[in-house]
Amino acid sequence: MKAFWRDAERQVQTEHELREVVETVQRLDAPTMLFLEGEGKQMLVVGLGHPESVLTFIQSDGQSFHSLGDPNRTGRIRFWCRDQIDEFMEEMAVPEQEAVKAALQFLATEQRPSTIRWEADW
Repeated sequence: MKAFWRDAERQVQTEHELREVVETVQRLDAPTMLFLEGEGKQMLVVGLGHPESVLTFIQSDGQSFHSLGDPNRTGRIRFWCRDQIDEFMEEMAVPEQEAVKAALQFLATEQRPSTIRWEADW
C-alpha cells in the first residue's frame, strides 16, 4: 500500500510500518492529511496531528464518502492537504484515535473501514 503526505511517500505493508508513518505525520508542524492507496486504487484519506480527524474514502470506481461525526456541529477544521491548507466541516470530525483504527483496518482489508460512520458525497 502506498502512503503519501505533503512531499513524502512510503510503501507500507505492516501495521508497524503504518504506525510509524502515522507518528511521522502527527509530528509535523500542522495537522496533515495522510493518503493511503490500496492495490485496487481505492483510497483512504485521514487527518492526523489534531485531537479530531476527518476521513474520506474513495472506492476504485470513484464513488466517495466522508466521515460523519456529530451532524449538528458547525464550523471548520483545517488540515494541510497536498500543497495547501483545506477546511473541512466539523460535522465530519471523529476522535483521532478512531481515525487511526480505521487506517489500520484499511491496511488489513483495503475496504471502507466499518469503525467509522460514513456519508456518501454524491
